[in-house]
Order: sequence, then C-alpha cells, then structure tokens
Amino acid sequence: MRREALDPFPTASEIAHAPELAIVIALDAVLAATTVTIHLALPELELLQRDHALLDAQCDDRDLFVAQDLLDLIGALQHTLQIYRDLTLRP
Repeated sequence: MRREALDPFPTASEIAHAPELAIVIALDAVLAATTVTIHLALPELELLQRDHALLDAQCDDRDLFVAQDLLDLIGALQHTLQIYRDLTLRP
C-alpha cells in the first residue's frame, strides 16, 4: 500500500490549536520517505504488488517478507495518523 504523506501541511492556526500536529506531520513525512526507500531498495517488491502476487514462504527472499510487513505497518500507521489529524481538526 503506497501512499503520499498527509495532505497539506497544517496551517499556523491549526498548529496553535493542536501543536502535536507538527510532530505528526514530521512522522508521516519520515514514513513516506521510508516507503520510497524500501521500494527503491527492493524493486521486485513493486512487481509483486502490481501482480497482487503472494509471497511463497518456501522459495522467496526473506527481505521481501520483511519489506512487505514493514510497508503494511507503515500504511496502517499512516492511516492512523490521518484519522488522528482529522479528529483533531474537526470543528
């Protein structure tokens, strides 16, 4: 699951209302950069995701399993950060 960082940066008034959003945005940017780095380090992972192929535990590279697990966890954390931001900025 590949996704860009959180949509636009919070405004100054949003940061004043919820200062923790600054670190949430920074964390999300690091997660987005990590996702790109993983994809660059293991280009074959992109092929597997595009084909919706499942990794076979008997013959596939352990790095692919770890990378896919990391990407899944990163995606879940990014989703959680977006929910937090949405709830924090709700009028």
